[in-house]
This record gives sequence, structure tokens and C-alpha cells, in this order.
Amino acid sequence: MKKQLFSLALLLGLSSSIVSTSFAADLGQDDGRQQRQGREQRHDRRQDHDRRGQLSAEERQRRTDELAKELDLSKKQKSKVEKIFQDQQQQMQALRGRSGQDRSQQRSEFQRIRENTDKQLKDALSKKQYAQLEAKRQERMRQMSNRHDRQQDRQGTDRRGFGGRS
Repeated sequence: MKKQLFSLALLLGLSSSIVSTSFAADLGQDDGRQQRQGREQRHDRRQDHDRRGQLSAEERQRRTDELAKELDLSKKQKSKVEKIFQDQQQQMQALRGRSGQDRSQQRSEFQRIRENTDKQLKDALSKKQYAQLEAKRQERMRQMSNRHDRQQDRQGTDRRGFGGRS
């Protein structure tokens, strides 16, 4: 559950960056100014994101409530899931705060944390609930991939210097 919320937060952050970039790329003559503004806005969002420490408690609670409703979690399950995601967030923050690790080490540590969270979620949820959670994850990944593909198409068109596709 925590892994899902973290993944959702990450996907939402990436999606908003992709959308901002795509929008700026579509504006034609004001492209340079719009792209600068988009970069500044993304920078501001990243700083806000870092200051909040991932997700605010309020946002995390809203997402947990939404997930609990979608998966029809009992109060006990919801409590477990909240704890799992809270632990995951703390571990991820601690890992981000460490220095001296190369990117591959950090990436493998993030993966280990996600796998551990996933194992805990499997234990906390029924097989049906876990299957629903996995289906939601797959759908989010498809949506993100589609957005990324559309962005790549737009950037290719813009680089050629005209609006038509060849």
C-alpha cells in the first residue's frame, strides 16, 4: 500500500512535469519563454516537494482513504497499510539524505525498499485486494507510458521546426 502511494506520488510528479513540458513545447513562437517558465515552475514544485518531505500528512491520508475505499479495506487493514506506507516514506527519505552512494547503489536500495513494502502489502491484503492493487499500478504505468510517448512525438515535431508530421 505504501509502495503504491509512493508510486502514485512519483507518477503524479512525473506526469505533471511531462504535461508542463509538453504544453510549453506546443506554444510555437513563445516556446523559449514558456519552456523557461515551465522549468522554473517544475523547479519550484520540486523544492516544495522536498520541503514537504514527499507527501504532506494530509495528502497521504487522502490517498490512503481513497485506496481503502477502492479496495474495500477493513479498519485493521487500513491501519496496517498506513503504517507500511509511512515506513516506506521514512526509509526513502533517509536514503535520499545519505551521501556517498553512487546512483546504482541508491537505485538498488530503492528497489529493495519497494520490494519489502510490496511483501508487507501482500501480507496485509487479501489476494483479491492485492490483485486490484496490482491492476491499478499497471494502469498507472500504461498511462504514464502513453503520456511519455505523446511528449516524445511532440518534441520530435518541434525539433523539425514546423507543425506538420512527416
